Amino acid sequence: MKLFFKETGVIETLAIIDPRTGCDYIFDFMGNTGAFTREFEKTDENADFAISQADYDWWAKVVADNQALENRIAELAAEHGYDRVMDVVISISCDLEDYAAAANAALYEEFGS
Repeated sequence: MKLFFKETGVIETLAIIDPRTGCDYIFDFMGNTGAFTREFEKTDENADFAISQADYDWWAKVVADNQALENRIAELAAEHGYDRVMDVVISISCDLEDYAAAANAALYEEFGS
């Protein structure tokens, strides 16, 4: 996803890749949160959306944390089985910005490092 910073005109990208399929699902990830009706504005600036620098910084951290979590889930699933790993992950209930940390804590508790 290409994002145009309202303040500077700089264009950056965000992506989150499913390690099992190689598909970028950033639009689904953000769309499921309702972000496209809040932080993101449709733009014609050679980008998908316009966004503030502060919102981008928040989303970039959330996306990076969740990408790392997806990679960890894939590694643990190869060792312990996908269903067993996902049983731990789906037991988590928290805000989006805390989800990756909470899921990782639960995975560490169940499987160790």
